[in-house]
Amino acid sequence: MKRLTLLLLGFVLGLNCLAGGVISGPWVTETRENSLTVLWTTDLPGQAYVELADGSKVWETFAGRRIFQRLHTVKLEGLKAGEVVKYRVCGVDLVDDRNARDPKFGATWEGEWHSVRTFDRKAPECRFSVFNDIHLKTAKYSALASQVDSSATNFLFLNGDIVSAGNYCADTLAHYMLDPLGSLPAGIPVLFARGNHEGRGNGTRAVAEVFPNADPAPFYYTFRSGPAAFIVFDGGETHVKRSRAYCGDDYFVDYMNAQLEWARKAMRSREFRTAPVKICLVHVPMIDHPDQTDFLLQRWMNRHFLELLNKAGIDLMIGADLHEFMWCEPGSMGNKFPIIVNDDVRRMDVTCTKKGISLKTFNASGEQEFQKDM
Repeated sequence: MKRLTLLLLGFVLGLNCLAGGVISGPWVTETRENSLTVLWTTDLPGQAYVELADGSKVWETFAGRRIFQRLHTVKLEGLKAGEVVKYRVCGVDLVDDRNARDPKFGATWEGEWHSVRTFDRKAPECRFSVFNDIHLKTAKYSALASQVDSSATNFLFLNGDIVSAGNYCADTLAHYMLDPLGSLPAGIPVLFARGNHEGRGNGTRAVAEVFPNADPAPFYYTFRSGPAAFIVFDGGETHVKRSRAYCGDDYFVDYMNAQLEWARKAMRSREFRTAPVKICLVHVPMIDHPDQTDFLLQRWMNRHFLELLNKAGIDLMIGADLHEFMWCEPGSMGNKFPIIVNDDVRRMDVTCTKKGISLKTFNASGEQEFQKDM
């Protein structure tokens, strides 16, 4: 009898091991005034949905069918500007789908409730925090994130090189890019600019899946939050030798030209033109670096992008990549706006109002190390 009890206990424990649940997330990204996207990963594939406060369910679907995945992506549409969305992620585990006509399902699970707010151009201010060049240093990343005031932050911006070159999948990307942020990504949208390191290895497509963006491409886009309009660029590969090794110079230049043509139209949109504040977010700062033998794309973007950004009335560029702090005054290298380069050991907090921009940087101990009001 004792042996039978142990066998039954082992069987039950085995079933519990099959029970699914959230590994990473949820995190909110691709946020606009009338939509946002919720993502999370689970230990088992299955059908997934987001439940809203009114009891309605938005299922993860593709072409009219519910799908079985471990990385789940649900876009919530038809929302209002500045709306607080209360939600939780839920799912049904898939146990066996060898018979396509009769898949076997296991446990149904429900996550915790979270609240997140859509963007609103009529809001009087926009506050966001910038992280960059973490390169898998999760302890430092968590220390910087723990200081964020979640009640007064509209979004978090990951300005590239949060990971390093590698053949990443969704699980490892979420583990290093989102898990160190704790519970923040469930209630504060996380937006992303690809760094040169995330363009290496075979994980680039996975990065786009973790941070989906449909308009117009995964890694360059515009959005509006409060009085500020943002344009995000992908700086490609920064070094001549590495560019040739990973894809080739010609490919990246073609890619940058495509962004350039897109930007001409994007910054003429009414949403962008009428914004009191205009900010460019890009991992690779568009400066004419004194090292003329390297920094290929950095100097290329300085020569080809700055004139367009000057005409569009950009007020500030926030860059990264150099692992050092730098403040470039207007006019120092063809720029009519200041360029700030955040280093790899600090978080930058930015507040935008109709009257201007305030910048502060903090180290991992929470000490403020720089402030600039514009």
